Amino acid sequence: MSWWKKVINFFKPLPADELPNPLKDVKKEEPVVKEVLEETELVRARNKKGRYVADDPSTPDINEAYTTVKVKKKKKKRKK
Repeated sequence: MSWWKKVINFFKPLPADELPNPLKDVKKEEPVVKEVLEETELVRARNKKGRYVADDPSTPDINEAYTTVKVKKKKKKRKK
């Protein structure tokens, strides 16, 4: 098939049976619900300069090198 015939076929209108019918298979759209789930995650602690904070060996029961941060996770959107 020559390139000119491809161009002509591209701009040729579709037959009636191949046209999309907007009234056929009408589905009600369900609202997309975004639930925000809050979870905590351990992250390395940083000081004002942005450097890592070391763990203090005098407090064995507390780890100063890590802090807990709330992480917002979005529920996946439903594909249309």
